[in-house]
Amino acid sequence: MPVKLIGTVILLIIVTIFCGFNLGEANRCDINLLFHTFKNVPVFFTVLLSFFCGMVVMFPFTIGNAKRKAALKEIEDKAREEKRAAKEQAKADAQAKHDALLAEREAKRQAAAAEKERKEQEKLAKKNANASENGVKVVNVNPANEVPVIKQ
Repeated sequence: MPVKLIGTVILLIIVTIFCGFNLGEANRCDINLLFHTFKNVPVFFTVLLSFFCGMVVMFPFTIGNAKRKAALKEIEDKAREEKRAAKEQAKADAQAKHDALLAEREAKRQAAAAEKERKEQEKLAKKNANASENGVKVVNVNPANEVPVIKQ
């Protein structure tokens, strides 16, 4: 970029010099620099000199801008990478939480099934106890249709 900038400034200076020489006698002024006075200087040259002085002062900042942009880009890339890592970590945490919730639900379901089975066993034991008190002994129960095989 500084090469394009320098080329543009040189082109602007050349155009300004030609314009200043072709102005004629109308737009002229005197410039006093405390130790010397320049007489009949075209106004275009004073503007050109002011522009050139400002450009000389700002030129180091233009060159340093590329380094600064590279450093800023590196910082932005690092921040983007940290943000991506944080997002992945949050996603992994959410997945782990979801898996833990599923495992907890499965454990509750198994506990409920075990409790139901226990209650059925108690019911069956009570039924067998009542049947044995009446003199009827249940040898075993057919699970397909739950018809007890009774032995007297």
